[in-house]
Amino acid sequence: MNRRQRLIVAIALAVGALAVLPAAAQTFAAGTDPWTTPGGGQTQVNLDSFPAASVLGSAITSSHSPSLKGVPLDSANMGSPDTLMDRGAISSGQGSLTITALNLAAESDVVLADGRHYSLQVCLSDTGSSSGSIALTRTNSDGGTFNSSFSVLPKLVFTNTSNPNDVVTIDCGSVRCDPLTMSSSNSGWVNTGGSGNFSPSSKGIPVLPTGQRTVANCNGTHTVNVNAPGGFYAGWSASAPTFPQSPPGEQHTDLSWHQPKPPTDCAAQQVNPASAGLKATATAIARKICAVQADPVLNQ
Repeated sequence: MNRRQRLIVAIALAVGALAVLPAAAQTFAAGTDPWTTPGGGQTQVNLDSFPAASVLGSAITSSHSPSLKGVPLDSANMGSPDTLMDRGAISSGQGSLTITALNLAAESDVVLADGRHYSLQVCLSDTGSSSGSIALTRTNSDGGTFNSSFSVLPKLVFTNTSNPNDVVTIDCGSVRCDPLTMSSSNSGWVNTGGSGNFSPSSKGIPVLPTGQRTVANCNGTHTVNVNAPGGFYAGWSASAPTFPQSPPGEQHTDLSWHQPKPPTDCAAQQVNPASAGLKATATAIARKICAVQADPVLNQ
């Protein structure tokens, strides 16, 4: 075999190795993906999809699609995340996806024609939501993009701002309203161990406590099971060395939509908490949720 033939064989082997990379590298153990939901109109719920006016006893005169903002599920132990997605084991790029925690609040009151004002919380039905799916496409050794579709069976809690005892609940697990099927496409994901050396701690990604956890759910709580991420991180672009955020835009056909982003609570912990003037409570929380390698001070 001459030099040119050896070169052709080497190229063919390299191409063949790349061809089998996606199937093998798109296999991940089950994990939990946390999200935070900023306000400012990026997330909205269409109240016309629910029997809100009839249950409240008066027509809604304010926006029928109020802006929502995340409320932390458990700030003392988890930091800012208000949404948890249970990602089933992914094999050859395919897996299940179930929303297991959601805790949002409207940024303005729901105003009725008779003059009453209600605050609004949006969370998960006590019945629970059915599973959806996630499909990965790999673009390089650091990750790629994903498409997702999942069902949200919501619960809406309206509280009279003048009378806290006047609480009206619409739980779609017991009241006639359809679940929201939220879908997204071409959102980013990354994995550790790629050629670009994606570092969760350098992005300030908190380390969630695993196992059974009690989290907020509107004006109540419920229990979820939190799994380790397994080297998979959704919401980041597989573009080394910067790895910018690439969060999903989850939409329903009725124009309800959710624009979350990955949490970066520990980005502020890259400095000495004492020198930054942070309170002892903030430092204690940082010790729980931030990777110690992100800030050696936190390992004292």
